[in-house]
Amino acid sequence: MRYSLAVRTRELSSDQLPWALVGSLSLAQLVSWGTIFYAFTLFMDPMTRELGWSKPELAAAYSLGLAASSAGALPVGRLIDLGYGRVVMTGGSILAAILLLAWAGIESYAAFLAVWIGLGFAMSATLYEAGFAVLTRSVGSRARRAITAMTLVGGLASTVFLPVTHLLIESFGWRMALAVLAGLNIAVCAGIHAVVIPGERRPNDVHTAVPTGPAPSSARRVLASRAFWGFMATAVLNGMLFTGFSVHLIPLLVERGFALGIAVAAFSLIGPAQVAARIVVALAEFRLSMRSVGLLTIVLPVAAFALLAFVAPGSGLVVVFAVLYGAANGMMTVVRGVLPSEIFGRADYGTIQGMIAAPTTLARAAGPLLFGLVWSWSGGYGAVVALGLAPAMAALISFATTVYAARPGEAGG
Repeated sequence: MRYSLAVRTRELSSDQLPWALVGSLSLAQLVSWGTIFYAFTLFMDPMTRELGWSKPELAAAYSLGLAASSAGALPVGRLIDLGYGRVVMTGGSILAAILLLAWAGIESYAAFLAVWIGLGFAMSATLYEAGFAVLTRSVGSRARRAITAMTLVGGLASTVFLPVTHLLIESFGWRMALAVLAGLNIAVCAGIHAVVIPGERRPNDVHTAVPTGPAPSSARRVLASRAFWGFMATAVLNGMLFTGFSVHLIPLLVERGFALGIAVAAFSLIGPAQVAARIVVALAEFRLSMRSVGLLTIVLPVAAFALLAFVAPGSGLVVVFAVLYGAANGMMTVVRGVLPSEIFGRADYGTIQGMIAAPTTLARAAGPLLFGLVWSWSGGYGAVVALGLAPAMAALISFATTVYAARPGEAGG
């Protein structure tokens, strides 16, 4: 009896997450997303006034940064697989700080482009994919809970940093505001990454030695898997859809006849819906498999865009659309982080994530331009709504026929 109690105690203990690690890395994600990714939009107006650069020129630099992030995804994932997560993420935060300081002193457009190429590589080393890889390597089979917790905290980045950055710009000017954001990357992000991320793990470590599926020595094994290509197609289509459509949602609603204030209010529901959906995923951990969560995630945007065709001024359907759209986006972040390790095994997780993240990030960079071109070509947002429904349907078909339908062992290659 005493032996059984001791065994059960060890089992319960082993099932507990290292919350100091998870909480610290989640805080670093909030700061990284807030200072590198979300704050950019607030610097456009003051930079245009002082330097005379147009908003399309500024946006082009940001898109170039996303392209660089895509290029960095695979090598970053591979380095984390090799045990260099601490070096990669600490270095990424230091690089971000240096480049934000360089941005603060910028005078030439060519230098600005160079800064954003560098910030793109910093993003690949510090944002979700890198954080997911470090967590999966560190906590093994408990990664679903850890990744969900990280996305809950990271999902608040825009809520926290948009008003903070606005206040900094109004109080001290845009150059000094960038210097403060640089300081946060050093003091918070680099500090956390250097202290809490475990060093290279021993070969007999329990979380790296026992993958959830087949564990061939190379990530190339997944290239023979229909589930891998189906999952990649799903991630690419969703990345293009959500990033591209978000830029155009408010103008679309205004064109439909909604007052600007109502359109903005509807858009503001997306963030809370993302967080609420992630909470539901966390609560359903022992009730729904991640494949089932993934299927539900892919169904939601189909319903949202089918509904959008009927949204008219004065209709409460716009609220339903915003909630469905936000929930799908929030859940997809968790699915992208957790499902690859469940269907392909934890071996080479970082490299496999990089293989998926590279084209997905490119699709996110191209999405706003693609939707804008369709609007310009068609002269209205009706074609844009149709374009939103098409990739949503394609993603559902891809996921349902490859990932969800894959037999045990088939997904692992």
